[in-house]
Amino acid sequence: MKKLFPTFADSSSYHGIAQNIHRLSGKESDTLRNLVLERDKYTCSYCDFHAPEWQTINFIDGNSTNNKLANLTTVCPMCNLILNTPLGCQIEGIVELYQTSTYDQNKIVQMTRKLRAEGKNDDQIRRILGLKDKVPFKMNKEYLKGLIGFVTSWKGSWGQVEEALAYGYNPDLLGDNSED
Repeated sequence: MKKLFPTFADSSSYHGIAQNIHRLSGKESDTLRNLVLERDKYTCSYCDFHAPEWQTINFIDGNSTNNKLANLTTVCPMCNLILNTPLGCQIEGIVELYQTSTYDQNKIVQMTRKLRAEGKNDDQIRRILGLKDKVPFKMNKEYLKGLIGFVTSWKGSWGQVEEALAYGYNPDLLGDNSED
C-alpha cells in the first residue's frame, strides 16, 4: 500500500482527471482509465478497498498533466477525499482533521469503512480510532502532512461523493479488504 496522508495537488496544474485525461480523445481517455483500473484490479492503492464501481484515478506525482500509465493509480472515494483535502474539508465539508490518532491514515480509512458498515456513528468511530485534537484546515501541504483525516458521515445534498461513500460502506463489498 502507498502511504496516505492529507494533501492536495498544486492548483496551478490541477484540473481533475476528467479535464486532463480529456485532452486525449474520449476513447483514449476511457481506454487509459480502464487500463489503470484493470491493472490495479479495481483496488485502491492506499487502503486496498476493492470495488467495481466508484473508484477514481489519481496522479501519483500530483502533476495532472502527466498522463503516463506509471503516474496513474486507482483510488477509492474515501482516500480520494484525503488526497484532495480541500475538496473534503472545504467543498464537501465531510473531512475533519486531527493531530492525534491511535492508527495511521491508511488504517483509519480501512477501519472507518468497516465500522460504518457495522452501523457505528461518527462519535463511536472517533473514539475507537483515538482521534483527538481536532484542527482547522489550512492550505499548507507541510501542515497537512502531519495530520489525520477523518471522513465523516455528514450527508448534505446527497450528491455523488455521498453516494460513492455509501456504496463503499456496503458490508457485502468489504470481504477481506478491511482489517480489524
